[in-house]
Amino acid sequence: MAGEKWRHHLDYIITLLGSSIGSGAFIKFPYLCMRNGGGAFLIPFALFTIIAVIPCVFLDMVIGQFSQSGPVNVWNVCPPFKGIGVGILVLLWIVFTLYNAIFSWFAYFFYNSFFSTLPWAHCNNDWNTPSCVSDSGINVSYANHSEVRNCTAYSHPVNLTDGAHSCRTAAEEFWRLQVLQLTDGLEDMGGVRWPLVLCLAITYLIVFVCQCRGIRVTGKLVYVTVGVPLVLIVVFLIRGCLLPGSAEGMHYFIKPNFDKLREPGIWVEACSYALFSLNVGMGFNITMSRYNKINNNCLRDAVCVCIVDLLVTILVGFSFFSIIGHVAYQRGVTVEAFASSGFNLAFIVYPQVLTYLPLPQLWSTLTFIMLMTLEIDCQLPAVEVISSAFEDVFPSLRKRRWLITALVLLSSFPFAIIYLLQGGIYMLTLVEWFAYFPSVAVFAFSECIAIGWLYGTTRLQADVMLMWGKTIPRPITLSIKFASPLLLLIILGYSFASYRPPQYEDYVYPAWATGLGWMISIASIVPLPALFVWGVWKTPGNTLIQKLQQSVKPNKHWDQQALDAQAKENECSL
Repeated sequence: MAGEKWRHHLDYIITLLGSSIGSGAFIKFPYLCMRNGGGAFLIPFALFTIIAVIPCVFLDMVIGQFSQSGPVNVWNVCPPFKGIGVGILVLLWIVFTLYNAIFSWFAYFFYNSFFSTLPWAHCNNDWNTPSCVSDSGINVSYANHSEVRNCTAYSHPVNLTDGAHSCRTAAEEFWRLQVLQLTDGLEDMGGVRWPLVLCLAITYLIVFVCQCRGIRVTGKLVYVTVGVPLVLIVVFLIRGCLLPGSAEGMHYFIKPNFDKLREPGIWVEACSYALFSLNVGMGFNITMSRYNKINNNCLRDAVCVCIVDLLVTILVGFSFFSIIGHVAYQRGVTVEAFASSGFNLAFIVYPQVLTYLPLPQLWSTLTFIMLMTLEIDCQLPAVEVISSAFEDVFPSLRKRRWLITALVLLSSFPFAIIYLLQGGIYMLTLVEWFAYFPSVAVFAFSECIAIGWLYGTTRLQADVMLMWGKTIPRPITLSIKFASPLLLLIILGYSFASYRPPQYEDYVYPAWATGLGWMISIASIVPLPALFVWGVWKTPGNTLIQKLQQSVKPNKHWDQQALDAQAKENECSL
């Protein structure tokens, strides 16, 4: 689909917003707030969004739009760094399988939301054990799920000796014993959960139908997949504000614990989440920007997307904490009692919270519709990035987008099924633990060095002048050269220094699994040094220094697309 462009510029903005907000705003952001002193986390999060993320997103947009290329060919600007693009493709293929498995879980919860009584609201199901509790007065520690000290009310009589068992909520047993049918670890992966595989097949069918028609279809679909969650967020917020206890929850969210700001961890986590939220180093911004008109103002778009993402994330926080405040009020516990991360937050805490709301089936249905649509906003761009790269390498396939999409989906489907085994969540947690780290930080850091220093901000200024006739503000160029790479380097160093082995609840991964995780992590990084060495080696030159100096210069394809696009724009204006 050569020359394909966005039908309307708003399609591009909404697509970027969908991929940046994603389900992570509901799964990761609330937990980071609770772990880092509530409102205290918002201060460095907003600060880093402005000083570090906006320049990085702007840089992605500029090189994508100027080159009119995907994540691999965009590195005609500095050919030895094409390994960044190849590494991004490897990374996205890995995480795409994760997206689809998680979507399958959301779909399964969505299906169960239509029962007259939510199956995770009581302990009268076939899978429940004597340890199950469902009374709203139970004091459950959601932070670690290891022990419930105040098991005084049960849906049916139990006789537990002290320490013999740990009480589990009905929502936790639904997640562990019905959805996952969880095994003891990687050593016993168990059988396939066929209901989840059916949800997975439906997921792949949705992605294929949407993606094979290109951005002209997905660019309109995002109005639904982004608009519906935003409406539901506002509905949740309004409903939450009308419930008793919601004020305490929102007060916890906005009141900063300034003592937390003295800890380096909160600053590193805030910067990491800001970069993660805007897909820096993931190739999304580069690929989506290639479909812009050549004279589009990328700086305006970068500021708009980053600020709106920041505001929507904060709105999500208000919505979440208003509901959590009400449930905490009902149960007589503090907001911190619901501090949980990742899958426990999405599949245990959220379902449990929904049971305390009026008309729980309605709110459960709306919640999982919202989470599914947000997950789609992550799935479609991932496939688009991979497809776009293959179209650049094999231009003849541009008229057969369906074939590229089918190959991407078929190649990943068997691996996604691994996560839907009874012990699949152990593998999924392992892959997610290592897939992003340290790849994304390495890619983003390398991009800042390649463009800011090797290509140079002077030439970047000239490219921007060619596109929309204005210069880059000096604070942006300084951030690209100094602030952003420095912060990325600090994040990378701190992450290595504070590294801890993977863990899912109480299960500690064996050494061989950790080794497998590092292999997954390295798989996306290896193309960068390998192609860098190869690119320098094949460059003509008598000495290594000459080869290096010559290799980092833009090749003849770098500005050709921009010049051709500019010529077409001039013809259209005549």
